[in-house]
Amino acid sequence: MKVNIPIWLICLCCFFLGLFVGWGVSTYSYMPKNYDYVSCPDGNEPDKNGCCAGEIYTDMADLGFNCCPEDGSDCFPPIR
Repeated sequence: MKVNIPIWLICLCCFFLGLFVGWGVSTYSYMPKNYDYVSCPDGNEPDKNGCCAGEIYTDMADLGFNCCPEDGSDCFPPIR
């Protein structure tokens, strides 16, 4: 016995399966809702500007405000 399933029905089923899987991934995937959970490498929370211990909150003109280590290495955006 041969079963003939129309191609459009297979496509429709795949579409709804994709919708269901996409909804599940977007609903149940972990993404922090509050960035206050972020901590510095030493385990402490950043200061009010988002810089960790040993970093200076620096105005870099066109680049905006960044956290620059006291030892002179590369600067980066604040954690929060």
